[in-house]
Amino acid sequence: MMVFLSFSAKSELQAIFNYKQFQIPGKGIYIENYLSFVSSSLKYQNPNSKVLQARVLVTQILRKNDSIIDFKKYNVLGPELIDSVAVDFKDQKRFFVKPGVYELEIQLLDLNSKTQIPVELSKHLVIRSFDSQTTVSDIQLVDYYKKTTEKNEFSKSGYDLYPLISNYIPTEVIKLAFYFEVYNQNSTRKVLVKEYIETYYGSKLLPKYIKRSVKELKEITPVFHAFDIENLPTGNYNLVVEIRNENNELVSSEKVFFQRVNSQIIVPEIDTTEPIALTYDLPTDSLDYFLEALVPIANTLEYKVLTGGKSKLSDEVKEQYFVYFWQTRYGVNAIKEWGKYRKKVVEVEQMFGNSTKPGFMTDMGRVYIKYGKPNDKVEKLNEQGTYPYVIWHYYQTQSRSNVLFVFYHTSAVTQDFELIHSDMPGEITNRDWQYMLNMRVGGQDNRVEEDARRMR
Repeated sequence: MMVFLSFSAKSELQAIFNYKQFQIPGKGIYIENYLSFVSSSLKYQNPNSKVLQARVLVTQILRKNDSIIDFKKYNVLGPELIDSVAVDFKDQKRFFVKPGVYELEIQLLDLNSKTQIPVELSKHLVIRSFDSQTTVSDIQLVDYYKKTTEKNEFSKSGYDLYPLISNYIPTEVIKLAFYFEVYNQNSTRKVLVKEYIETYYGSKLLPKYIKRSVKELKEITPVFHAFDIENLPTGNYNLVVEIRNENNELVSSEKVFFQRVNSQIIVPEIDTTEPIALTYDLPTDSLDYFLEALVPIANTLEYKVLTGGKSKLSDEVKEQYFVYFWQTRYGVNAIKEWGKYRKKVVEVEQMFGNSTKPGFMTDMGRVYIKYGKPNDKVEKLNEQGTYPYVIWHYYQTQSRSNVLFVFYHTSAVTQDFELIHSDMPGEITNRDWQYMLNMRVGGQDNRVEEDARRMR
């Protein structure tokens, strides 16, 4: 649900959007929309004061079936600029909704910018019902908090909770704070609340990160806790909440993904008592190739190692890193999963490889490996006035539905199609993609740079 707001080369404003779902008994379900503004992308001035300050005009329109359900338009003022040090700042708004699928349109305008070009985003929001006897709200990651002295938009259950909008947890963050609510429709009951961290790949529970508590549920029971993650290694994880009854039966659960990058923790030693070459069928003369083939599914830190850092590693360390990559994801199933992945690498090499790069390094190859074979394809290779382009349509992928990927190419030599637009979170979103296709008939080349396209 987290996504960078789309922005083109014409607009520099950057922000991160996320949302969570809660409920007020007797009043209904509401969603909290979070925006985090990247301070370095904003202009700082104030025509009515000597104080330098960012000013953003925010417009939010909530639609359902083409009907406007709610509308908000307001200004957000950033912190006053002191000693030329700008800090990111947040905004939060609430919409009361009923279960269903909605479309949220957001427009941001930097009021201090001379260009006055807005940033726009349109996202589908899926709102679930809280019909069961006992249910759990979404899990809100918390950046920082304080006791409420004067009620405001960040106030909840006696605290001002400032959301951690990104699911990326860097080294300097040593506490993973989180908040959720448990809703109980009937009479008071006692339940076991279990909170823990598990690996994202393989769902392996980490014994050092478990909290259990017995709670007597009321109509709404807020829970606010934190894990000490100073020693949690780099990796992809889920924060999980389970509610169990007197018979230890699971009655409700929720989880939220987060990515930990921890440069202070060295990669743990791997048990390599079995010969790696026999176990993983990894020839020494192909080490670099197979390591680079992991790029499409690598996290941020792994991406840096696989694309540049590996040049400093010995063959033995490269082998250990390869084994670690798969064992931390799939444990005892690591070899089996690597075998399935290797078949995909071979497949995309045949389908998308060219004279300048292997198949897994092409945009089409990367998307194919990461999300699978598309359900539908639209190919426009000879349309007059446009570059050749292809649209892939996925009905369902990674818990997302109705996802599009748009590729095009501008060179008749390599036939390498570049990704220019997708509505999949984490991929580039470019509202000007149709304009870019028409660049063939004249105008400035507006292709997206490599780092921006990969959005890592």
